[in-house]
Amino acid sequence: MSKGSWLRRMGNEMLDLVYPPGLYCICCGKIIDDSRTYRLCNDCMRSMNWNTGRRCSRCGRPLAETDPGRLCFGCSQREASGHEHSFDKGHACAGYGACAQSVIFALKYGGRADIGDTLGEILYDFMLSEYEADELAAMYDIVMPVPIHADKLKKRGFNHAELIGRGFTERAGLCHDPGALIRTRGTVPMKGLGPEERRANIRGAFEIRNSRLPLIQGSRILLIDDIFTTGSTIDEIARMLKSHGASRVDFIAFAAAGDMVI
Repeated sequence: MSKGSWLRRMGNEMLDLVYPPGLYCICCGKIIDDSRTYRLCNDCMRSMNWNTGRRCSRCGRPLAETDPGRLCFGCSQREASGHEHSFDKGHACAGYGACAQSVIFALKYGGRADIGDTLGEILYDFMLSEYEADELAAMYDIVMPVPIHADKLKKRGFNHAELIGRGFTERAGLCHDPGALIRTRGTVPMKGLGPEERRANIRGAFEIRNSRLPLIQGSRILLIDDIFTTGSTIDEIARMLKSHGASRVDFIAFAAAGDMVI
């Protein structure tokens, strides 16, 4: 951890002693009491675009009203072009709007590592809306957070996806392996890149730690991330895991971007 990250963490911990994070809404910062669900005030709880309606049967993003079918526009375009996703099924707890963005930014860029556990709780409750607890506990052999590059980890001090994954797996009773995947290089932002450029940008950016390779064969794996946008990152990891023998790779993210051509 860099000196700057260490100082920020110490400063946040000192502030937490005076102003416990549980007293404030994780989205807008309004004072709340500890009975609030997911540490969200009533307004933010209502404003969060919870994914409770129709959703894509492949990636899990909320379906637009203009999409009467089972797939979002992006997934249907992929299917038609022969570039289907490498993962098997995706889940997203909310659409990516202003409230979801505020929570994610506070976690990733505001030093609010405590939010990771809350998002893990949200992921768990979302899965319980689809599966029984015993069914969920038996669905996956390994849960893996999407890794971040070592430079970013050093600067931030933690991998946000790992914190979310820990909160999720502790509640779900699943095996959490945050060290299985390695991000070998940084990539440029995906925004503005075409489909082929996105795939090229992320290709070869991940590896499996050698000691974990024997565990991948035949495993059912659930990937964890904060937001699902184009799917290029999840696809690359899923492709790599399946090339080493994984039998199934799903993912769950806190939020999913709106329907798009991917």
